Amino acid sequence: MSSLQQGEGQKPVRPMAATARQRLAAALSYLQRKSGLSIRVIADRTMLSPSFISRILSGERLPSWDLVCHLCSILGHEPGELRLLCEAAHGIEQPPRQTVTEYIAALKAALRGLHLAAARPTPDEIHRRSHGLVPVQVVAQVLRGDAVPEWEVVGALVTALGGQAADFKPLWEAIHYSFLMTDDPCVSDLVSETTG
Repeated sequence: MSSLQQGEGQKPVRPMAATARQRLAAALSYLQRKSGLSIRVIADRTMLSPSFISRILSGERLPSWDLVCHLCSILGHEPGELRLLCEAAHGIEQPPRQTVTEYIAALKAALRGLHLAAARPTPDEIHRRSHGLVPVQVVAQVLRGDAVPEWEVVGALVTALGGQAADFKPLWEAIHYSFLMTDDPCVSDLVSETTG
């Protein structure tokens, strides 16, 4: 047994975090399974080969944003929830300076996409995966876009869903930076009530 393999009495080695490409593939694969559509049917509807669709769903091939949108329409799902996953997989950074409302919507969609990639665990499951750092009621609020809690909670939620906190922190920071610049009382209530 090599020194990299788990030996008797050693702590288990934590699996490496999934790459952005793998998270996108996991979300699309989940949608495919939930839709009940075979890879052959999806291939026919996209006019692509079944092997190409299979490689997308396994993470071997990286689909374009247009193809992700097309696959979502076939699978009956909102593509916006996969946008951050797709952009991260392609190495695209968020555009500068959006409104706080746009940033909140982007964070909500990104978290829902990550939730989808994790096969939609229940709030109780996410609470357990976060080692109790994310209260059950906060999970539901955040996924609905009704709350933007402090970074420690958002970061723990992202990690519990198998994502990379570093991919989400710029969005969270943008919300709070934009919040400082807004005078919209509705937005102020949403952010201030949930940040501490």
